[in-house]
Amino acid sequence: MSIVDAKRLPVGRVNGLLQTALPEDLYSVLIAEQFAELKSISLADIDQVFLGNVMNLGGNVARRCALAAGVAASAPAQTIDCQCASGLAAIINGAANILAGNAETVLAGGIESNSNANLIIDRVTKKQKFRYPMTAGDFSDEDVGLLTDKQADKFELKRTEVDEYALESQKKAHVAFSKGMLNAEMLPYMGLTRDECPRFDTNMEKLSHLKSVFTGSGICTAGNSCPINDGASSVILRKFHKNEKNAGYLLGSQIVGCRPEEFILGPVFATRKLLRKYNLTVQQIEAFEVNEAFAAQALICQRKLGIPKEKLNKLGGAIAYGHPYGATGGILIAHLLNVLNRVQRPALGVATLCVAGGMGASVLVGNTYWGQKHA
Repeated sequence: MSIVDAKRLPVGRVNGLLQTALPEDLYSVLIAEQFAELKSISLADIDQVFLGNVMNLGGNVARRCALAAGVAASAPAQTIDCQCASGLAAIINGAANILAGNAETVLAGGIESNSNANLIIDRVTKKQKFRYPMTAGDFSDEDVGLLTDKQADKFELKRTEVDEYALESQKKAHVAFSKGMLNAEMLPYMGLTRDECPRFDTNMEKLSHLKSVFTGSGICTAGNSCPINDGASSVILRKFHKNEKNAGYLLGSQIVGCRPEEFILGPVFATRKLLRKYNLTVQQIEAFEVNEAFAAQALICQRKLGIPKEKLNKLGGAIAYGHPYGATGGILIAHLLNVLNRVQRPALGVATLCVAGGMGASVLVGNTYWGQKHA
């Protein structure tokens, strides 16, 4: 499956610089700028649209975004809610429709405007609810932060090592920003040319003074957990054509379920299954993009999968940039291709996320040189 292009907007802090922009505002600007740079494809070529979204409930957000962006009214659009994996699930669904012969070219990725999220009011108590249930039946429905604290305790993580991981994410993001490495993946929004959330002045002393967010003795703090964000991503997929140059290639995917209380291990289960499916080892993967919902979660996944430090989130992760839920899958693909295409040879990468409710999603990607090798 060809990845024609993968781009994103700067990630905004909730109620920050992007707070007045509706999802369709963000998406239409992103698509206009993305297609202005492309020569081999136009909006008229788009057959279907698949967008991940979690918080902007109702009205088929993907359809609104597609119409606002100028996609033909005859092209259907679907909104995918798979929580944190919504963007990756949208990309996987888009690829599946191409393989099924339902489309030649699709727009995928995701959109999230937490700043404009609908309020949820309980019909009985008339009080605001801050999230929908993530489980049912006999399964516990504890907050993901509480569950992460429990898993961190189970794996005997120390606060210092979790904070050190968070600091490293900020440092890598700072290097990427200062060297202009993000220009390859990010398009501006109304003059905004950089992500809003990275804290380049962070240090271990500042991190050590932060209190636990979810429990009095827990390991998760505001400094080692991802912020709440607005953002948009776009991944253009097209049926593979021999000898056609692309930004990269979507080679495989895997979505798995696990026990809800082990949701942070979803990337471990999904990635192991993905690598087994294609008879690959961690050593054969050039780069991993593991979404950093929590530093503790990312650190546990790194250790369980045996990912070398130098292969993990080379540009920094969501601890620094943020996690605009539905858009994150596409952002991971943009990050991954940004890294892989700096390697002047065929190279493979994996993007993966944990999912509230007990799931994991992973995709296998080849860089632009992979097509030269296998075309």
